[in-house]
Amino acid sequence: MNRGLIAPLSPNEEVTLRRVAHGMAAAKTLQPTHLARLRSLALIEDRDGALGITELGRQRLANKQVGRLDTSPIAIDDSVIALAKALKVTKL
Repeated sequence: MNRGLIAPLSPNEEVTLRRVAHGMAAAKTLQPTHLARLRSLALIEDRDGALGITELGRQRLANKQVGRLDTSPIAIDDSVIALAKALKVTKL
């Protein structure tokens, strides 16, 4: 398996990869260290002065499940219930 698909990325590197994929930011506004790492993993490339995502980068994003806050299951245990009760009682 290709290293670019399995190498761990920091949360910030993942955000940078998504920004490149969606064309949301110019290279000069992104962290150079993140860009260097993503280039070394062949997830992004330079294309005529702009950044582009590689096919490997597309695969990486397709394999990554991104949960939405409004649909992700939330584990509720006794500590969460106790905290919710305490917050209801406390007036900020």
